[in-house]
Amino acid sequence: MAGKYKVYLVMGVIERDGYTLYCTVLFFDAQGHYLGKHRKLMPTALERIIWGFGDGSTIPVFDTPIGKIGAAICWENKMPLLRTAMYAKGIEIYCAPTADSRDVWQASMTHIAVEGGCFVLSANQFCRRKDYPPPPEYVFSGTEEDLNPESVVCSGGSVIISPSGTVLGGPNYDGEALISADLDLGEIARAKFDFDVVGHYARPEVLSLIVRDHPTDPVTFTSSSPSSSTKTEISQKL
Repeated sequence: MAGKYKVYLVMGVIERDGYTLYCTVLFFDAQGHYLGKHRKLMPTALERIIWGFGDGSTIPVFDTPIGKIGAAICWENKMPLLRTAMYAKGIEIYCAPTADSRDVWQASMTHIAVEGGCFVLSANQFCRRKDYPPPPEYVFSGTEEDLNPESVVCSGGSVIISPSGTVLGGPNYDGEALISADLDLGEIARAKFDFDVVGHYARPEVLSLIVRDHPTDPVTFTSSSPSSSTKTEISQKL
């Protein structure tokens, strides 16, 4: 799809690695090439009994012809140190997919745009009760009895915000929609002139951040093919 329509695509998936699931964002360039992924660092609430935890090896910011693109997922956008790591990588187009349609989410998105001196693109779903399986397969706990098939269960709120905090598109609460805006990357330089959280406004001798960006695999092997010597030994014994 990205290659067909010549667009950069940032999309959410549930990723399976072995027997573990991750909440993940995938990145594709305008030729349809896969660039990489970000795994959610901290699943929220009951998500933790379903999804694994990401690590510092998947906090990418991709340098593309349209700007430096990265993403954080839903409530991990509230993690100041994660945001700071992305600011340090020079993020310019900050993608924030979410499931939070509350007004307070809009405040968070505005804050991130101003804090990071970046454009924030936050996409949220708009869905009605009929878009989900019926009870008892799927139940909206505490509200199910008040819902009908047309009831809105997530009202959207997708929005595009400039580095100055100006809303360029949205927030949309009216239904499924495509919102767009022209981004002037010169606004980033103007915003950074006033406030650069990892540049001239930083105080590294007082406050600093260390990001462990290597994979945190539970098992590592010192050889490239750990099973080869074992197989040889078994064949000799046989």
